[in-house]
Amino acid sequence: MSEPLAPAYREALEGAREEWGRPLDVAAADGLFPQGPPGVIIALGGSAAASARRHGAPLVVALAPSDRGATVFIAMTPSPERLVSLLAARGVRRLLAVRAAPAESEFSRRTVAAGRAAGVRIEAAVLSSPRSMPGLLRRAGMKADALWLAPDPDSVTPGTFAAAREFSRARGIPFFAPAAGLVSEESLGDLAVSFRDCGREAARAARELLAGRPVAKVVYPGETPAAADPPR
Repeated sequence: MSEPLAPAYREALEGAREEWGRPLDVAAADGLFPQGPPGVIIALGGSAAASARRHGAPLVVALAPSDRGATVFIAMTPSPERLVSLLAARGVRRLLAVRAAPAESEFSRRTVAAGRAAGVRIEAAVLSSPRSMPGLLRRAGMKADALWLAPDPDSVTPGTFAAAREFSRARGIPFFAPAAGLVSEESLGDLAVSFRDCGREAARAARELLAGRPVAKVVYPGETPAAADPPR
């Protein structure tokens, strides 16, 4: 578990416990690790993922959008094709996606391909710091007809959320919330995935790994089964 133990991590842990159905050994990223070699590790958050790697076990990472070095990575968004479909259904043609780190290359490739077919363009803007949010929106957001603050528990702050919401309100464009818990009358939940579902998917992937069954490298909650990636 990453620390401090934010509500997002608590919710994901609850989801993992519900899905697992048995007690889980839980350790803080910088705390004592349970004795004995682990069969598989679920890391919730970026610092937990970095700490877990030194144990050499198969690793399932959730709630760490910029981390791609896991055996299985649990995404915090719908699949690229589903994301584009949801935007098209809302009539969005040009979305500004504000991210704390660039999207993974395969996600970007699939999003561009799906967007081209659906007439949806997604432009990404990387947020260097929470304080830079207003300036970023003024520079990159004036041509967008919708705004999405992409999920990241370590960078979505009350300030960045409020700035995105106010910008969308002032321009009269839809604002897609980064997480299910932040959906309100002023923010849409179409693109949001719950932290609890991320935890559930992490536990499912861990179970498959322990059983020796293949698991997709990237799992999209509620959409992609725990199965090997199809051949290309």
